[in-house]
Amino acid sequence: MLRSSLFAGSLLAALANGAALAAEPVSDVVSRTDSHGPVLNIVAPNITSKWFEKSDYVQIIEMFVENTDDKAYVTAANGLKISVKSSSLDTVVPGTLKRLAPKQSAIVQVGVRNKRGVKAGTACSAELVSEYHGGRHSGGGSGSSAGPSAKVSGSCGIGDFEASVQSVESHTNPDWFNDAKYGIFIHWGVYAAPAYGNVGENENYAEWYWNWMHRKGDKTATYEYHLETYGADFNYDDFFPNFTTKNFDPKAWVDLFSDAGAQYFVPTTKHHDGFAIFNFSESISRRSSVHYGPKRDIIGDLFAAARKHQPHLRLGTYFSMPEWYNPAYKRYGSGSFPGGPPTNPYTGAELEYTGYVEVDDFVRDIQLPQMQTLAYEYDVDIMWCDISGSPNNMTVLAAPWLNWARDRRRQVTFNNRCGLRGDFDTPEYTTNNETVEHKWEASRGMDPHSYGYNYQTPDDEYLTGESIARTLVDIVSKNGNFLLDIGPEHDGAIKEVMQRGLRDAGRWIKSHGEAIFNTRYWKVTPGLDPLRYTTTHDAFYIHHLGAPSGTLSIADPVPYLPGDKVTVVGGKQHGKTVPVKWDGIGKLSFELSDEVVQGDEYVWTFKIEYK
Repeated sequence: MLRSSLFAGSLLAALANGAALAAEPVSDVVSRTDSHGPVLNIVAPNITSKWFEKSDYVQIIEMFVENTDDKAYVTAANGLKISVKSSSLDTVVPGTLKRLAPKQSAIVQVGVRNKRGVKAGTACSAELVSEYHGGRHSGGGSGSSAGPSAKVSGSCGIGDFEASVQSVESHTNPDWFNDAKYGIFIHWGVYAAPAYGNVGENENYAEWYWNWMHRKGDKTATYEYHLETYGADFNYDDFFPNFTTKNFDPKAWVDLFSDAGAQYFVPTTKHHDGFAIFNFSESISRRSSVHYGPKRDIIGDLFAAARKHQPHLRLGTYFSMPEWYNPAYKRYGSGSFPGGPPTNPYTGAELEYTGYVEVDDFVRDIQLPQMQTLAYEYDVDIMWCDISGSPNNMTVLAAPWLNWARDRRRQVTFNNRCGLRGDFDTPEYTTNNETVEHKWEASRGMDPHSYGYNYQTPDDEYLTGESIARTLVDIVSKNGNFLLDIGPEHDGAIKEVMQRGLRDAGRWIKSHGEAIFNTRYWKVTPGLDPLRYTTTHDAFYIHHLGAPSGTLSIADPVPYLPGDKVTVVGGKQHGKTVPVKWDGIGKLSFELSDEVVQGDEYVWTFKIEYK
């Protein structure tokens, strides 16, 4: 189980249940200082909808604390302590800061609970007040100063969500998701039978095979490939018998994910072809792996293996909101999702949509109940939707699901493709070039151009352990998570080249985990290559992409002070102290021995442990 928060100090048990909808904060920032200490501001405070894991619903108020001074540091000796004054809230976990450098800011969390008699979800306001015991200049001076304060309003206590856009969009992604950082995406379905997406610059998502079949002249040449390979009378649904579980080993899969260092995984439960690999009522549809192909509840078996053998893994589900050729989607169809019934792209003949059950409305009678099945019967932590502009009933789904999960002391999350803003954004096959404060998760395949398995991709084009580790560090340093996709073959086998890359990366990730998991981004413009940074309450981590030279110079204003201990993280020299040179105005360098340079691979990481 991942620790839920790094910035709030030690967690205290709450004495009463409470609960919340996050609201847009209203803040009145007040900063105070004297001539000896830093100028501190509390910025953008927010009464969130999340609570500390393993607590009795201790609600989190989250904020940034800014140090606008040119020279003075916040340190452990003079640190900041933040609490609330409110007629509605009591402080349970004061927010603390152990280090804050000049002209920088940090995330701070305060844990609160409703006062006796204040109902969960009540609109309220509070004043954030702080105690501050002086400043420390780079030259060593110190003094005392009053701490900053700020006003905040929102919803106090973890109350009920309502089935409205405003209410559901006030939800905040839980801290466990911020802490987890790294997940495995899985695209496995009927499309793994043809397993074709072309190669090189002409390659595209192999899981879109059925759609590419209808695009004569498309760069993938799928229309031409299918005709030449299978013939005009071989329809997509004829691939169903070729999708099998002959080499599908659920335990081996989840053991691999754990070996890779991942903290969660997200299998595709139904892609755009409408073929689901989980079980649900036959009144919805029979188009699934329970009725065709392997005749097996694949998601059920995979989740059972995870809960038994790798219980630390959080469980997510990818779900396509529309279906390309479902007859019931015809009334909603447009563009790449026209609705059905399907047709043969070579003859124009209308085809059966195998497993289709007549319903009145696609959204109400197929999409919504399938998502409800995943939410409640499969007990997911992450609802990962696709095709964000699709018709949906997300407010109807999300509000009771969030309330249901809360009542079971679980914090769940959903992405920005379910029809609402969502808790986190999801760029694919790209990443952000700088820190983005709204939580995000970048996804891509180990294949250079496809999530689903493409048999034509050469082994030497798959991501290696080094490229995975470097990508993870880059993304995490900018407030992102990395969702790395594998595409199993038609029978459930995972190619050895994928397994090798995952395990190679996993060895590095586990050795350097303290600098990856449970960290937060540094709210400073990211350093140029090859440097990246992550932070915790007690330490600051410097990552060098690739091998450094004997002297590592760091021009960025990292929060180092004399007396801090600098050590190697991971590799053969883990824990070794590194000699430091500091010019007193922010320029820092490490003297690295040959043993340190030669003692690691992929990314070299160094820890500044605050005195």
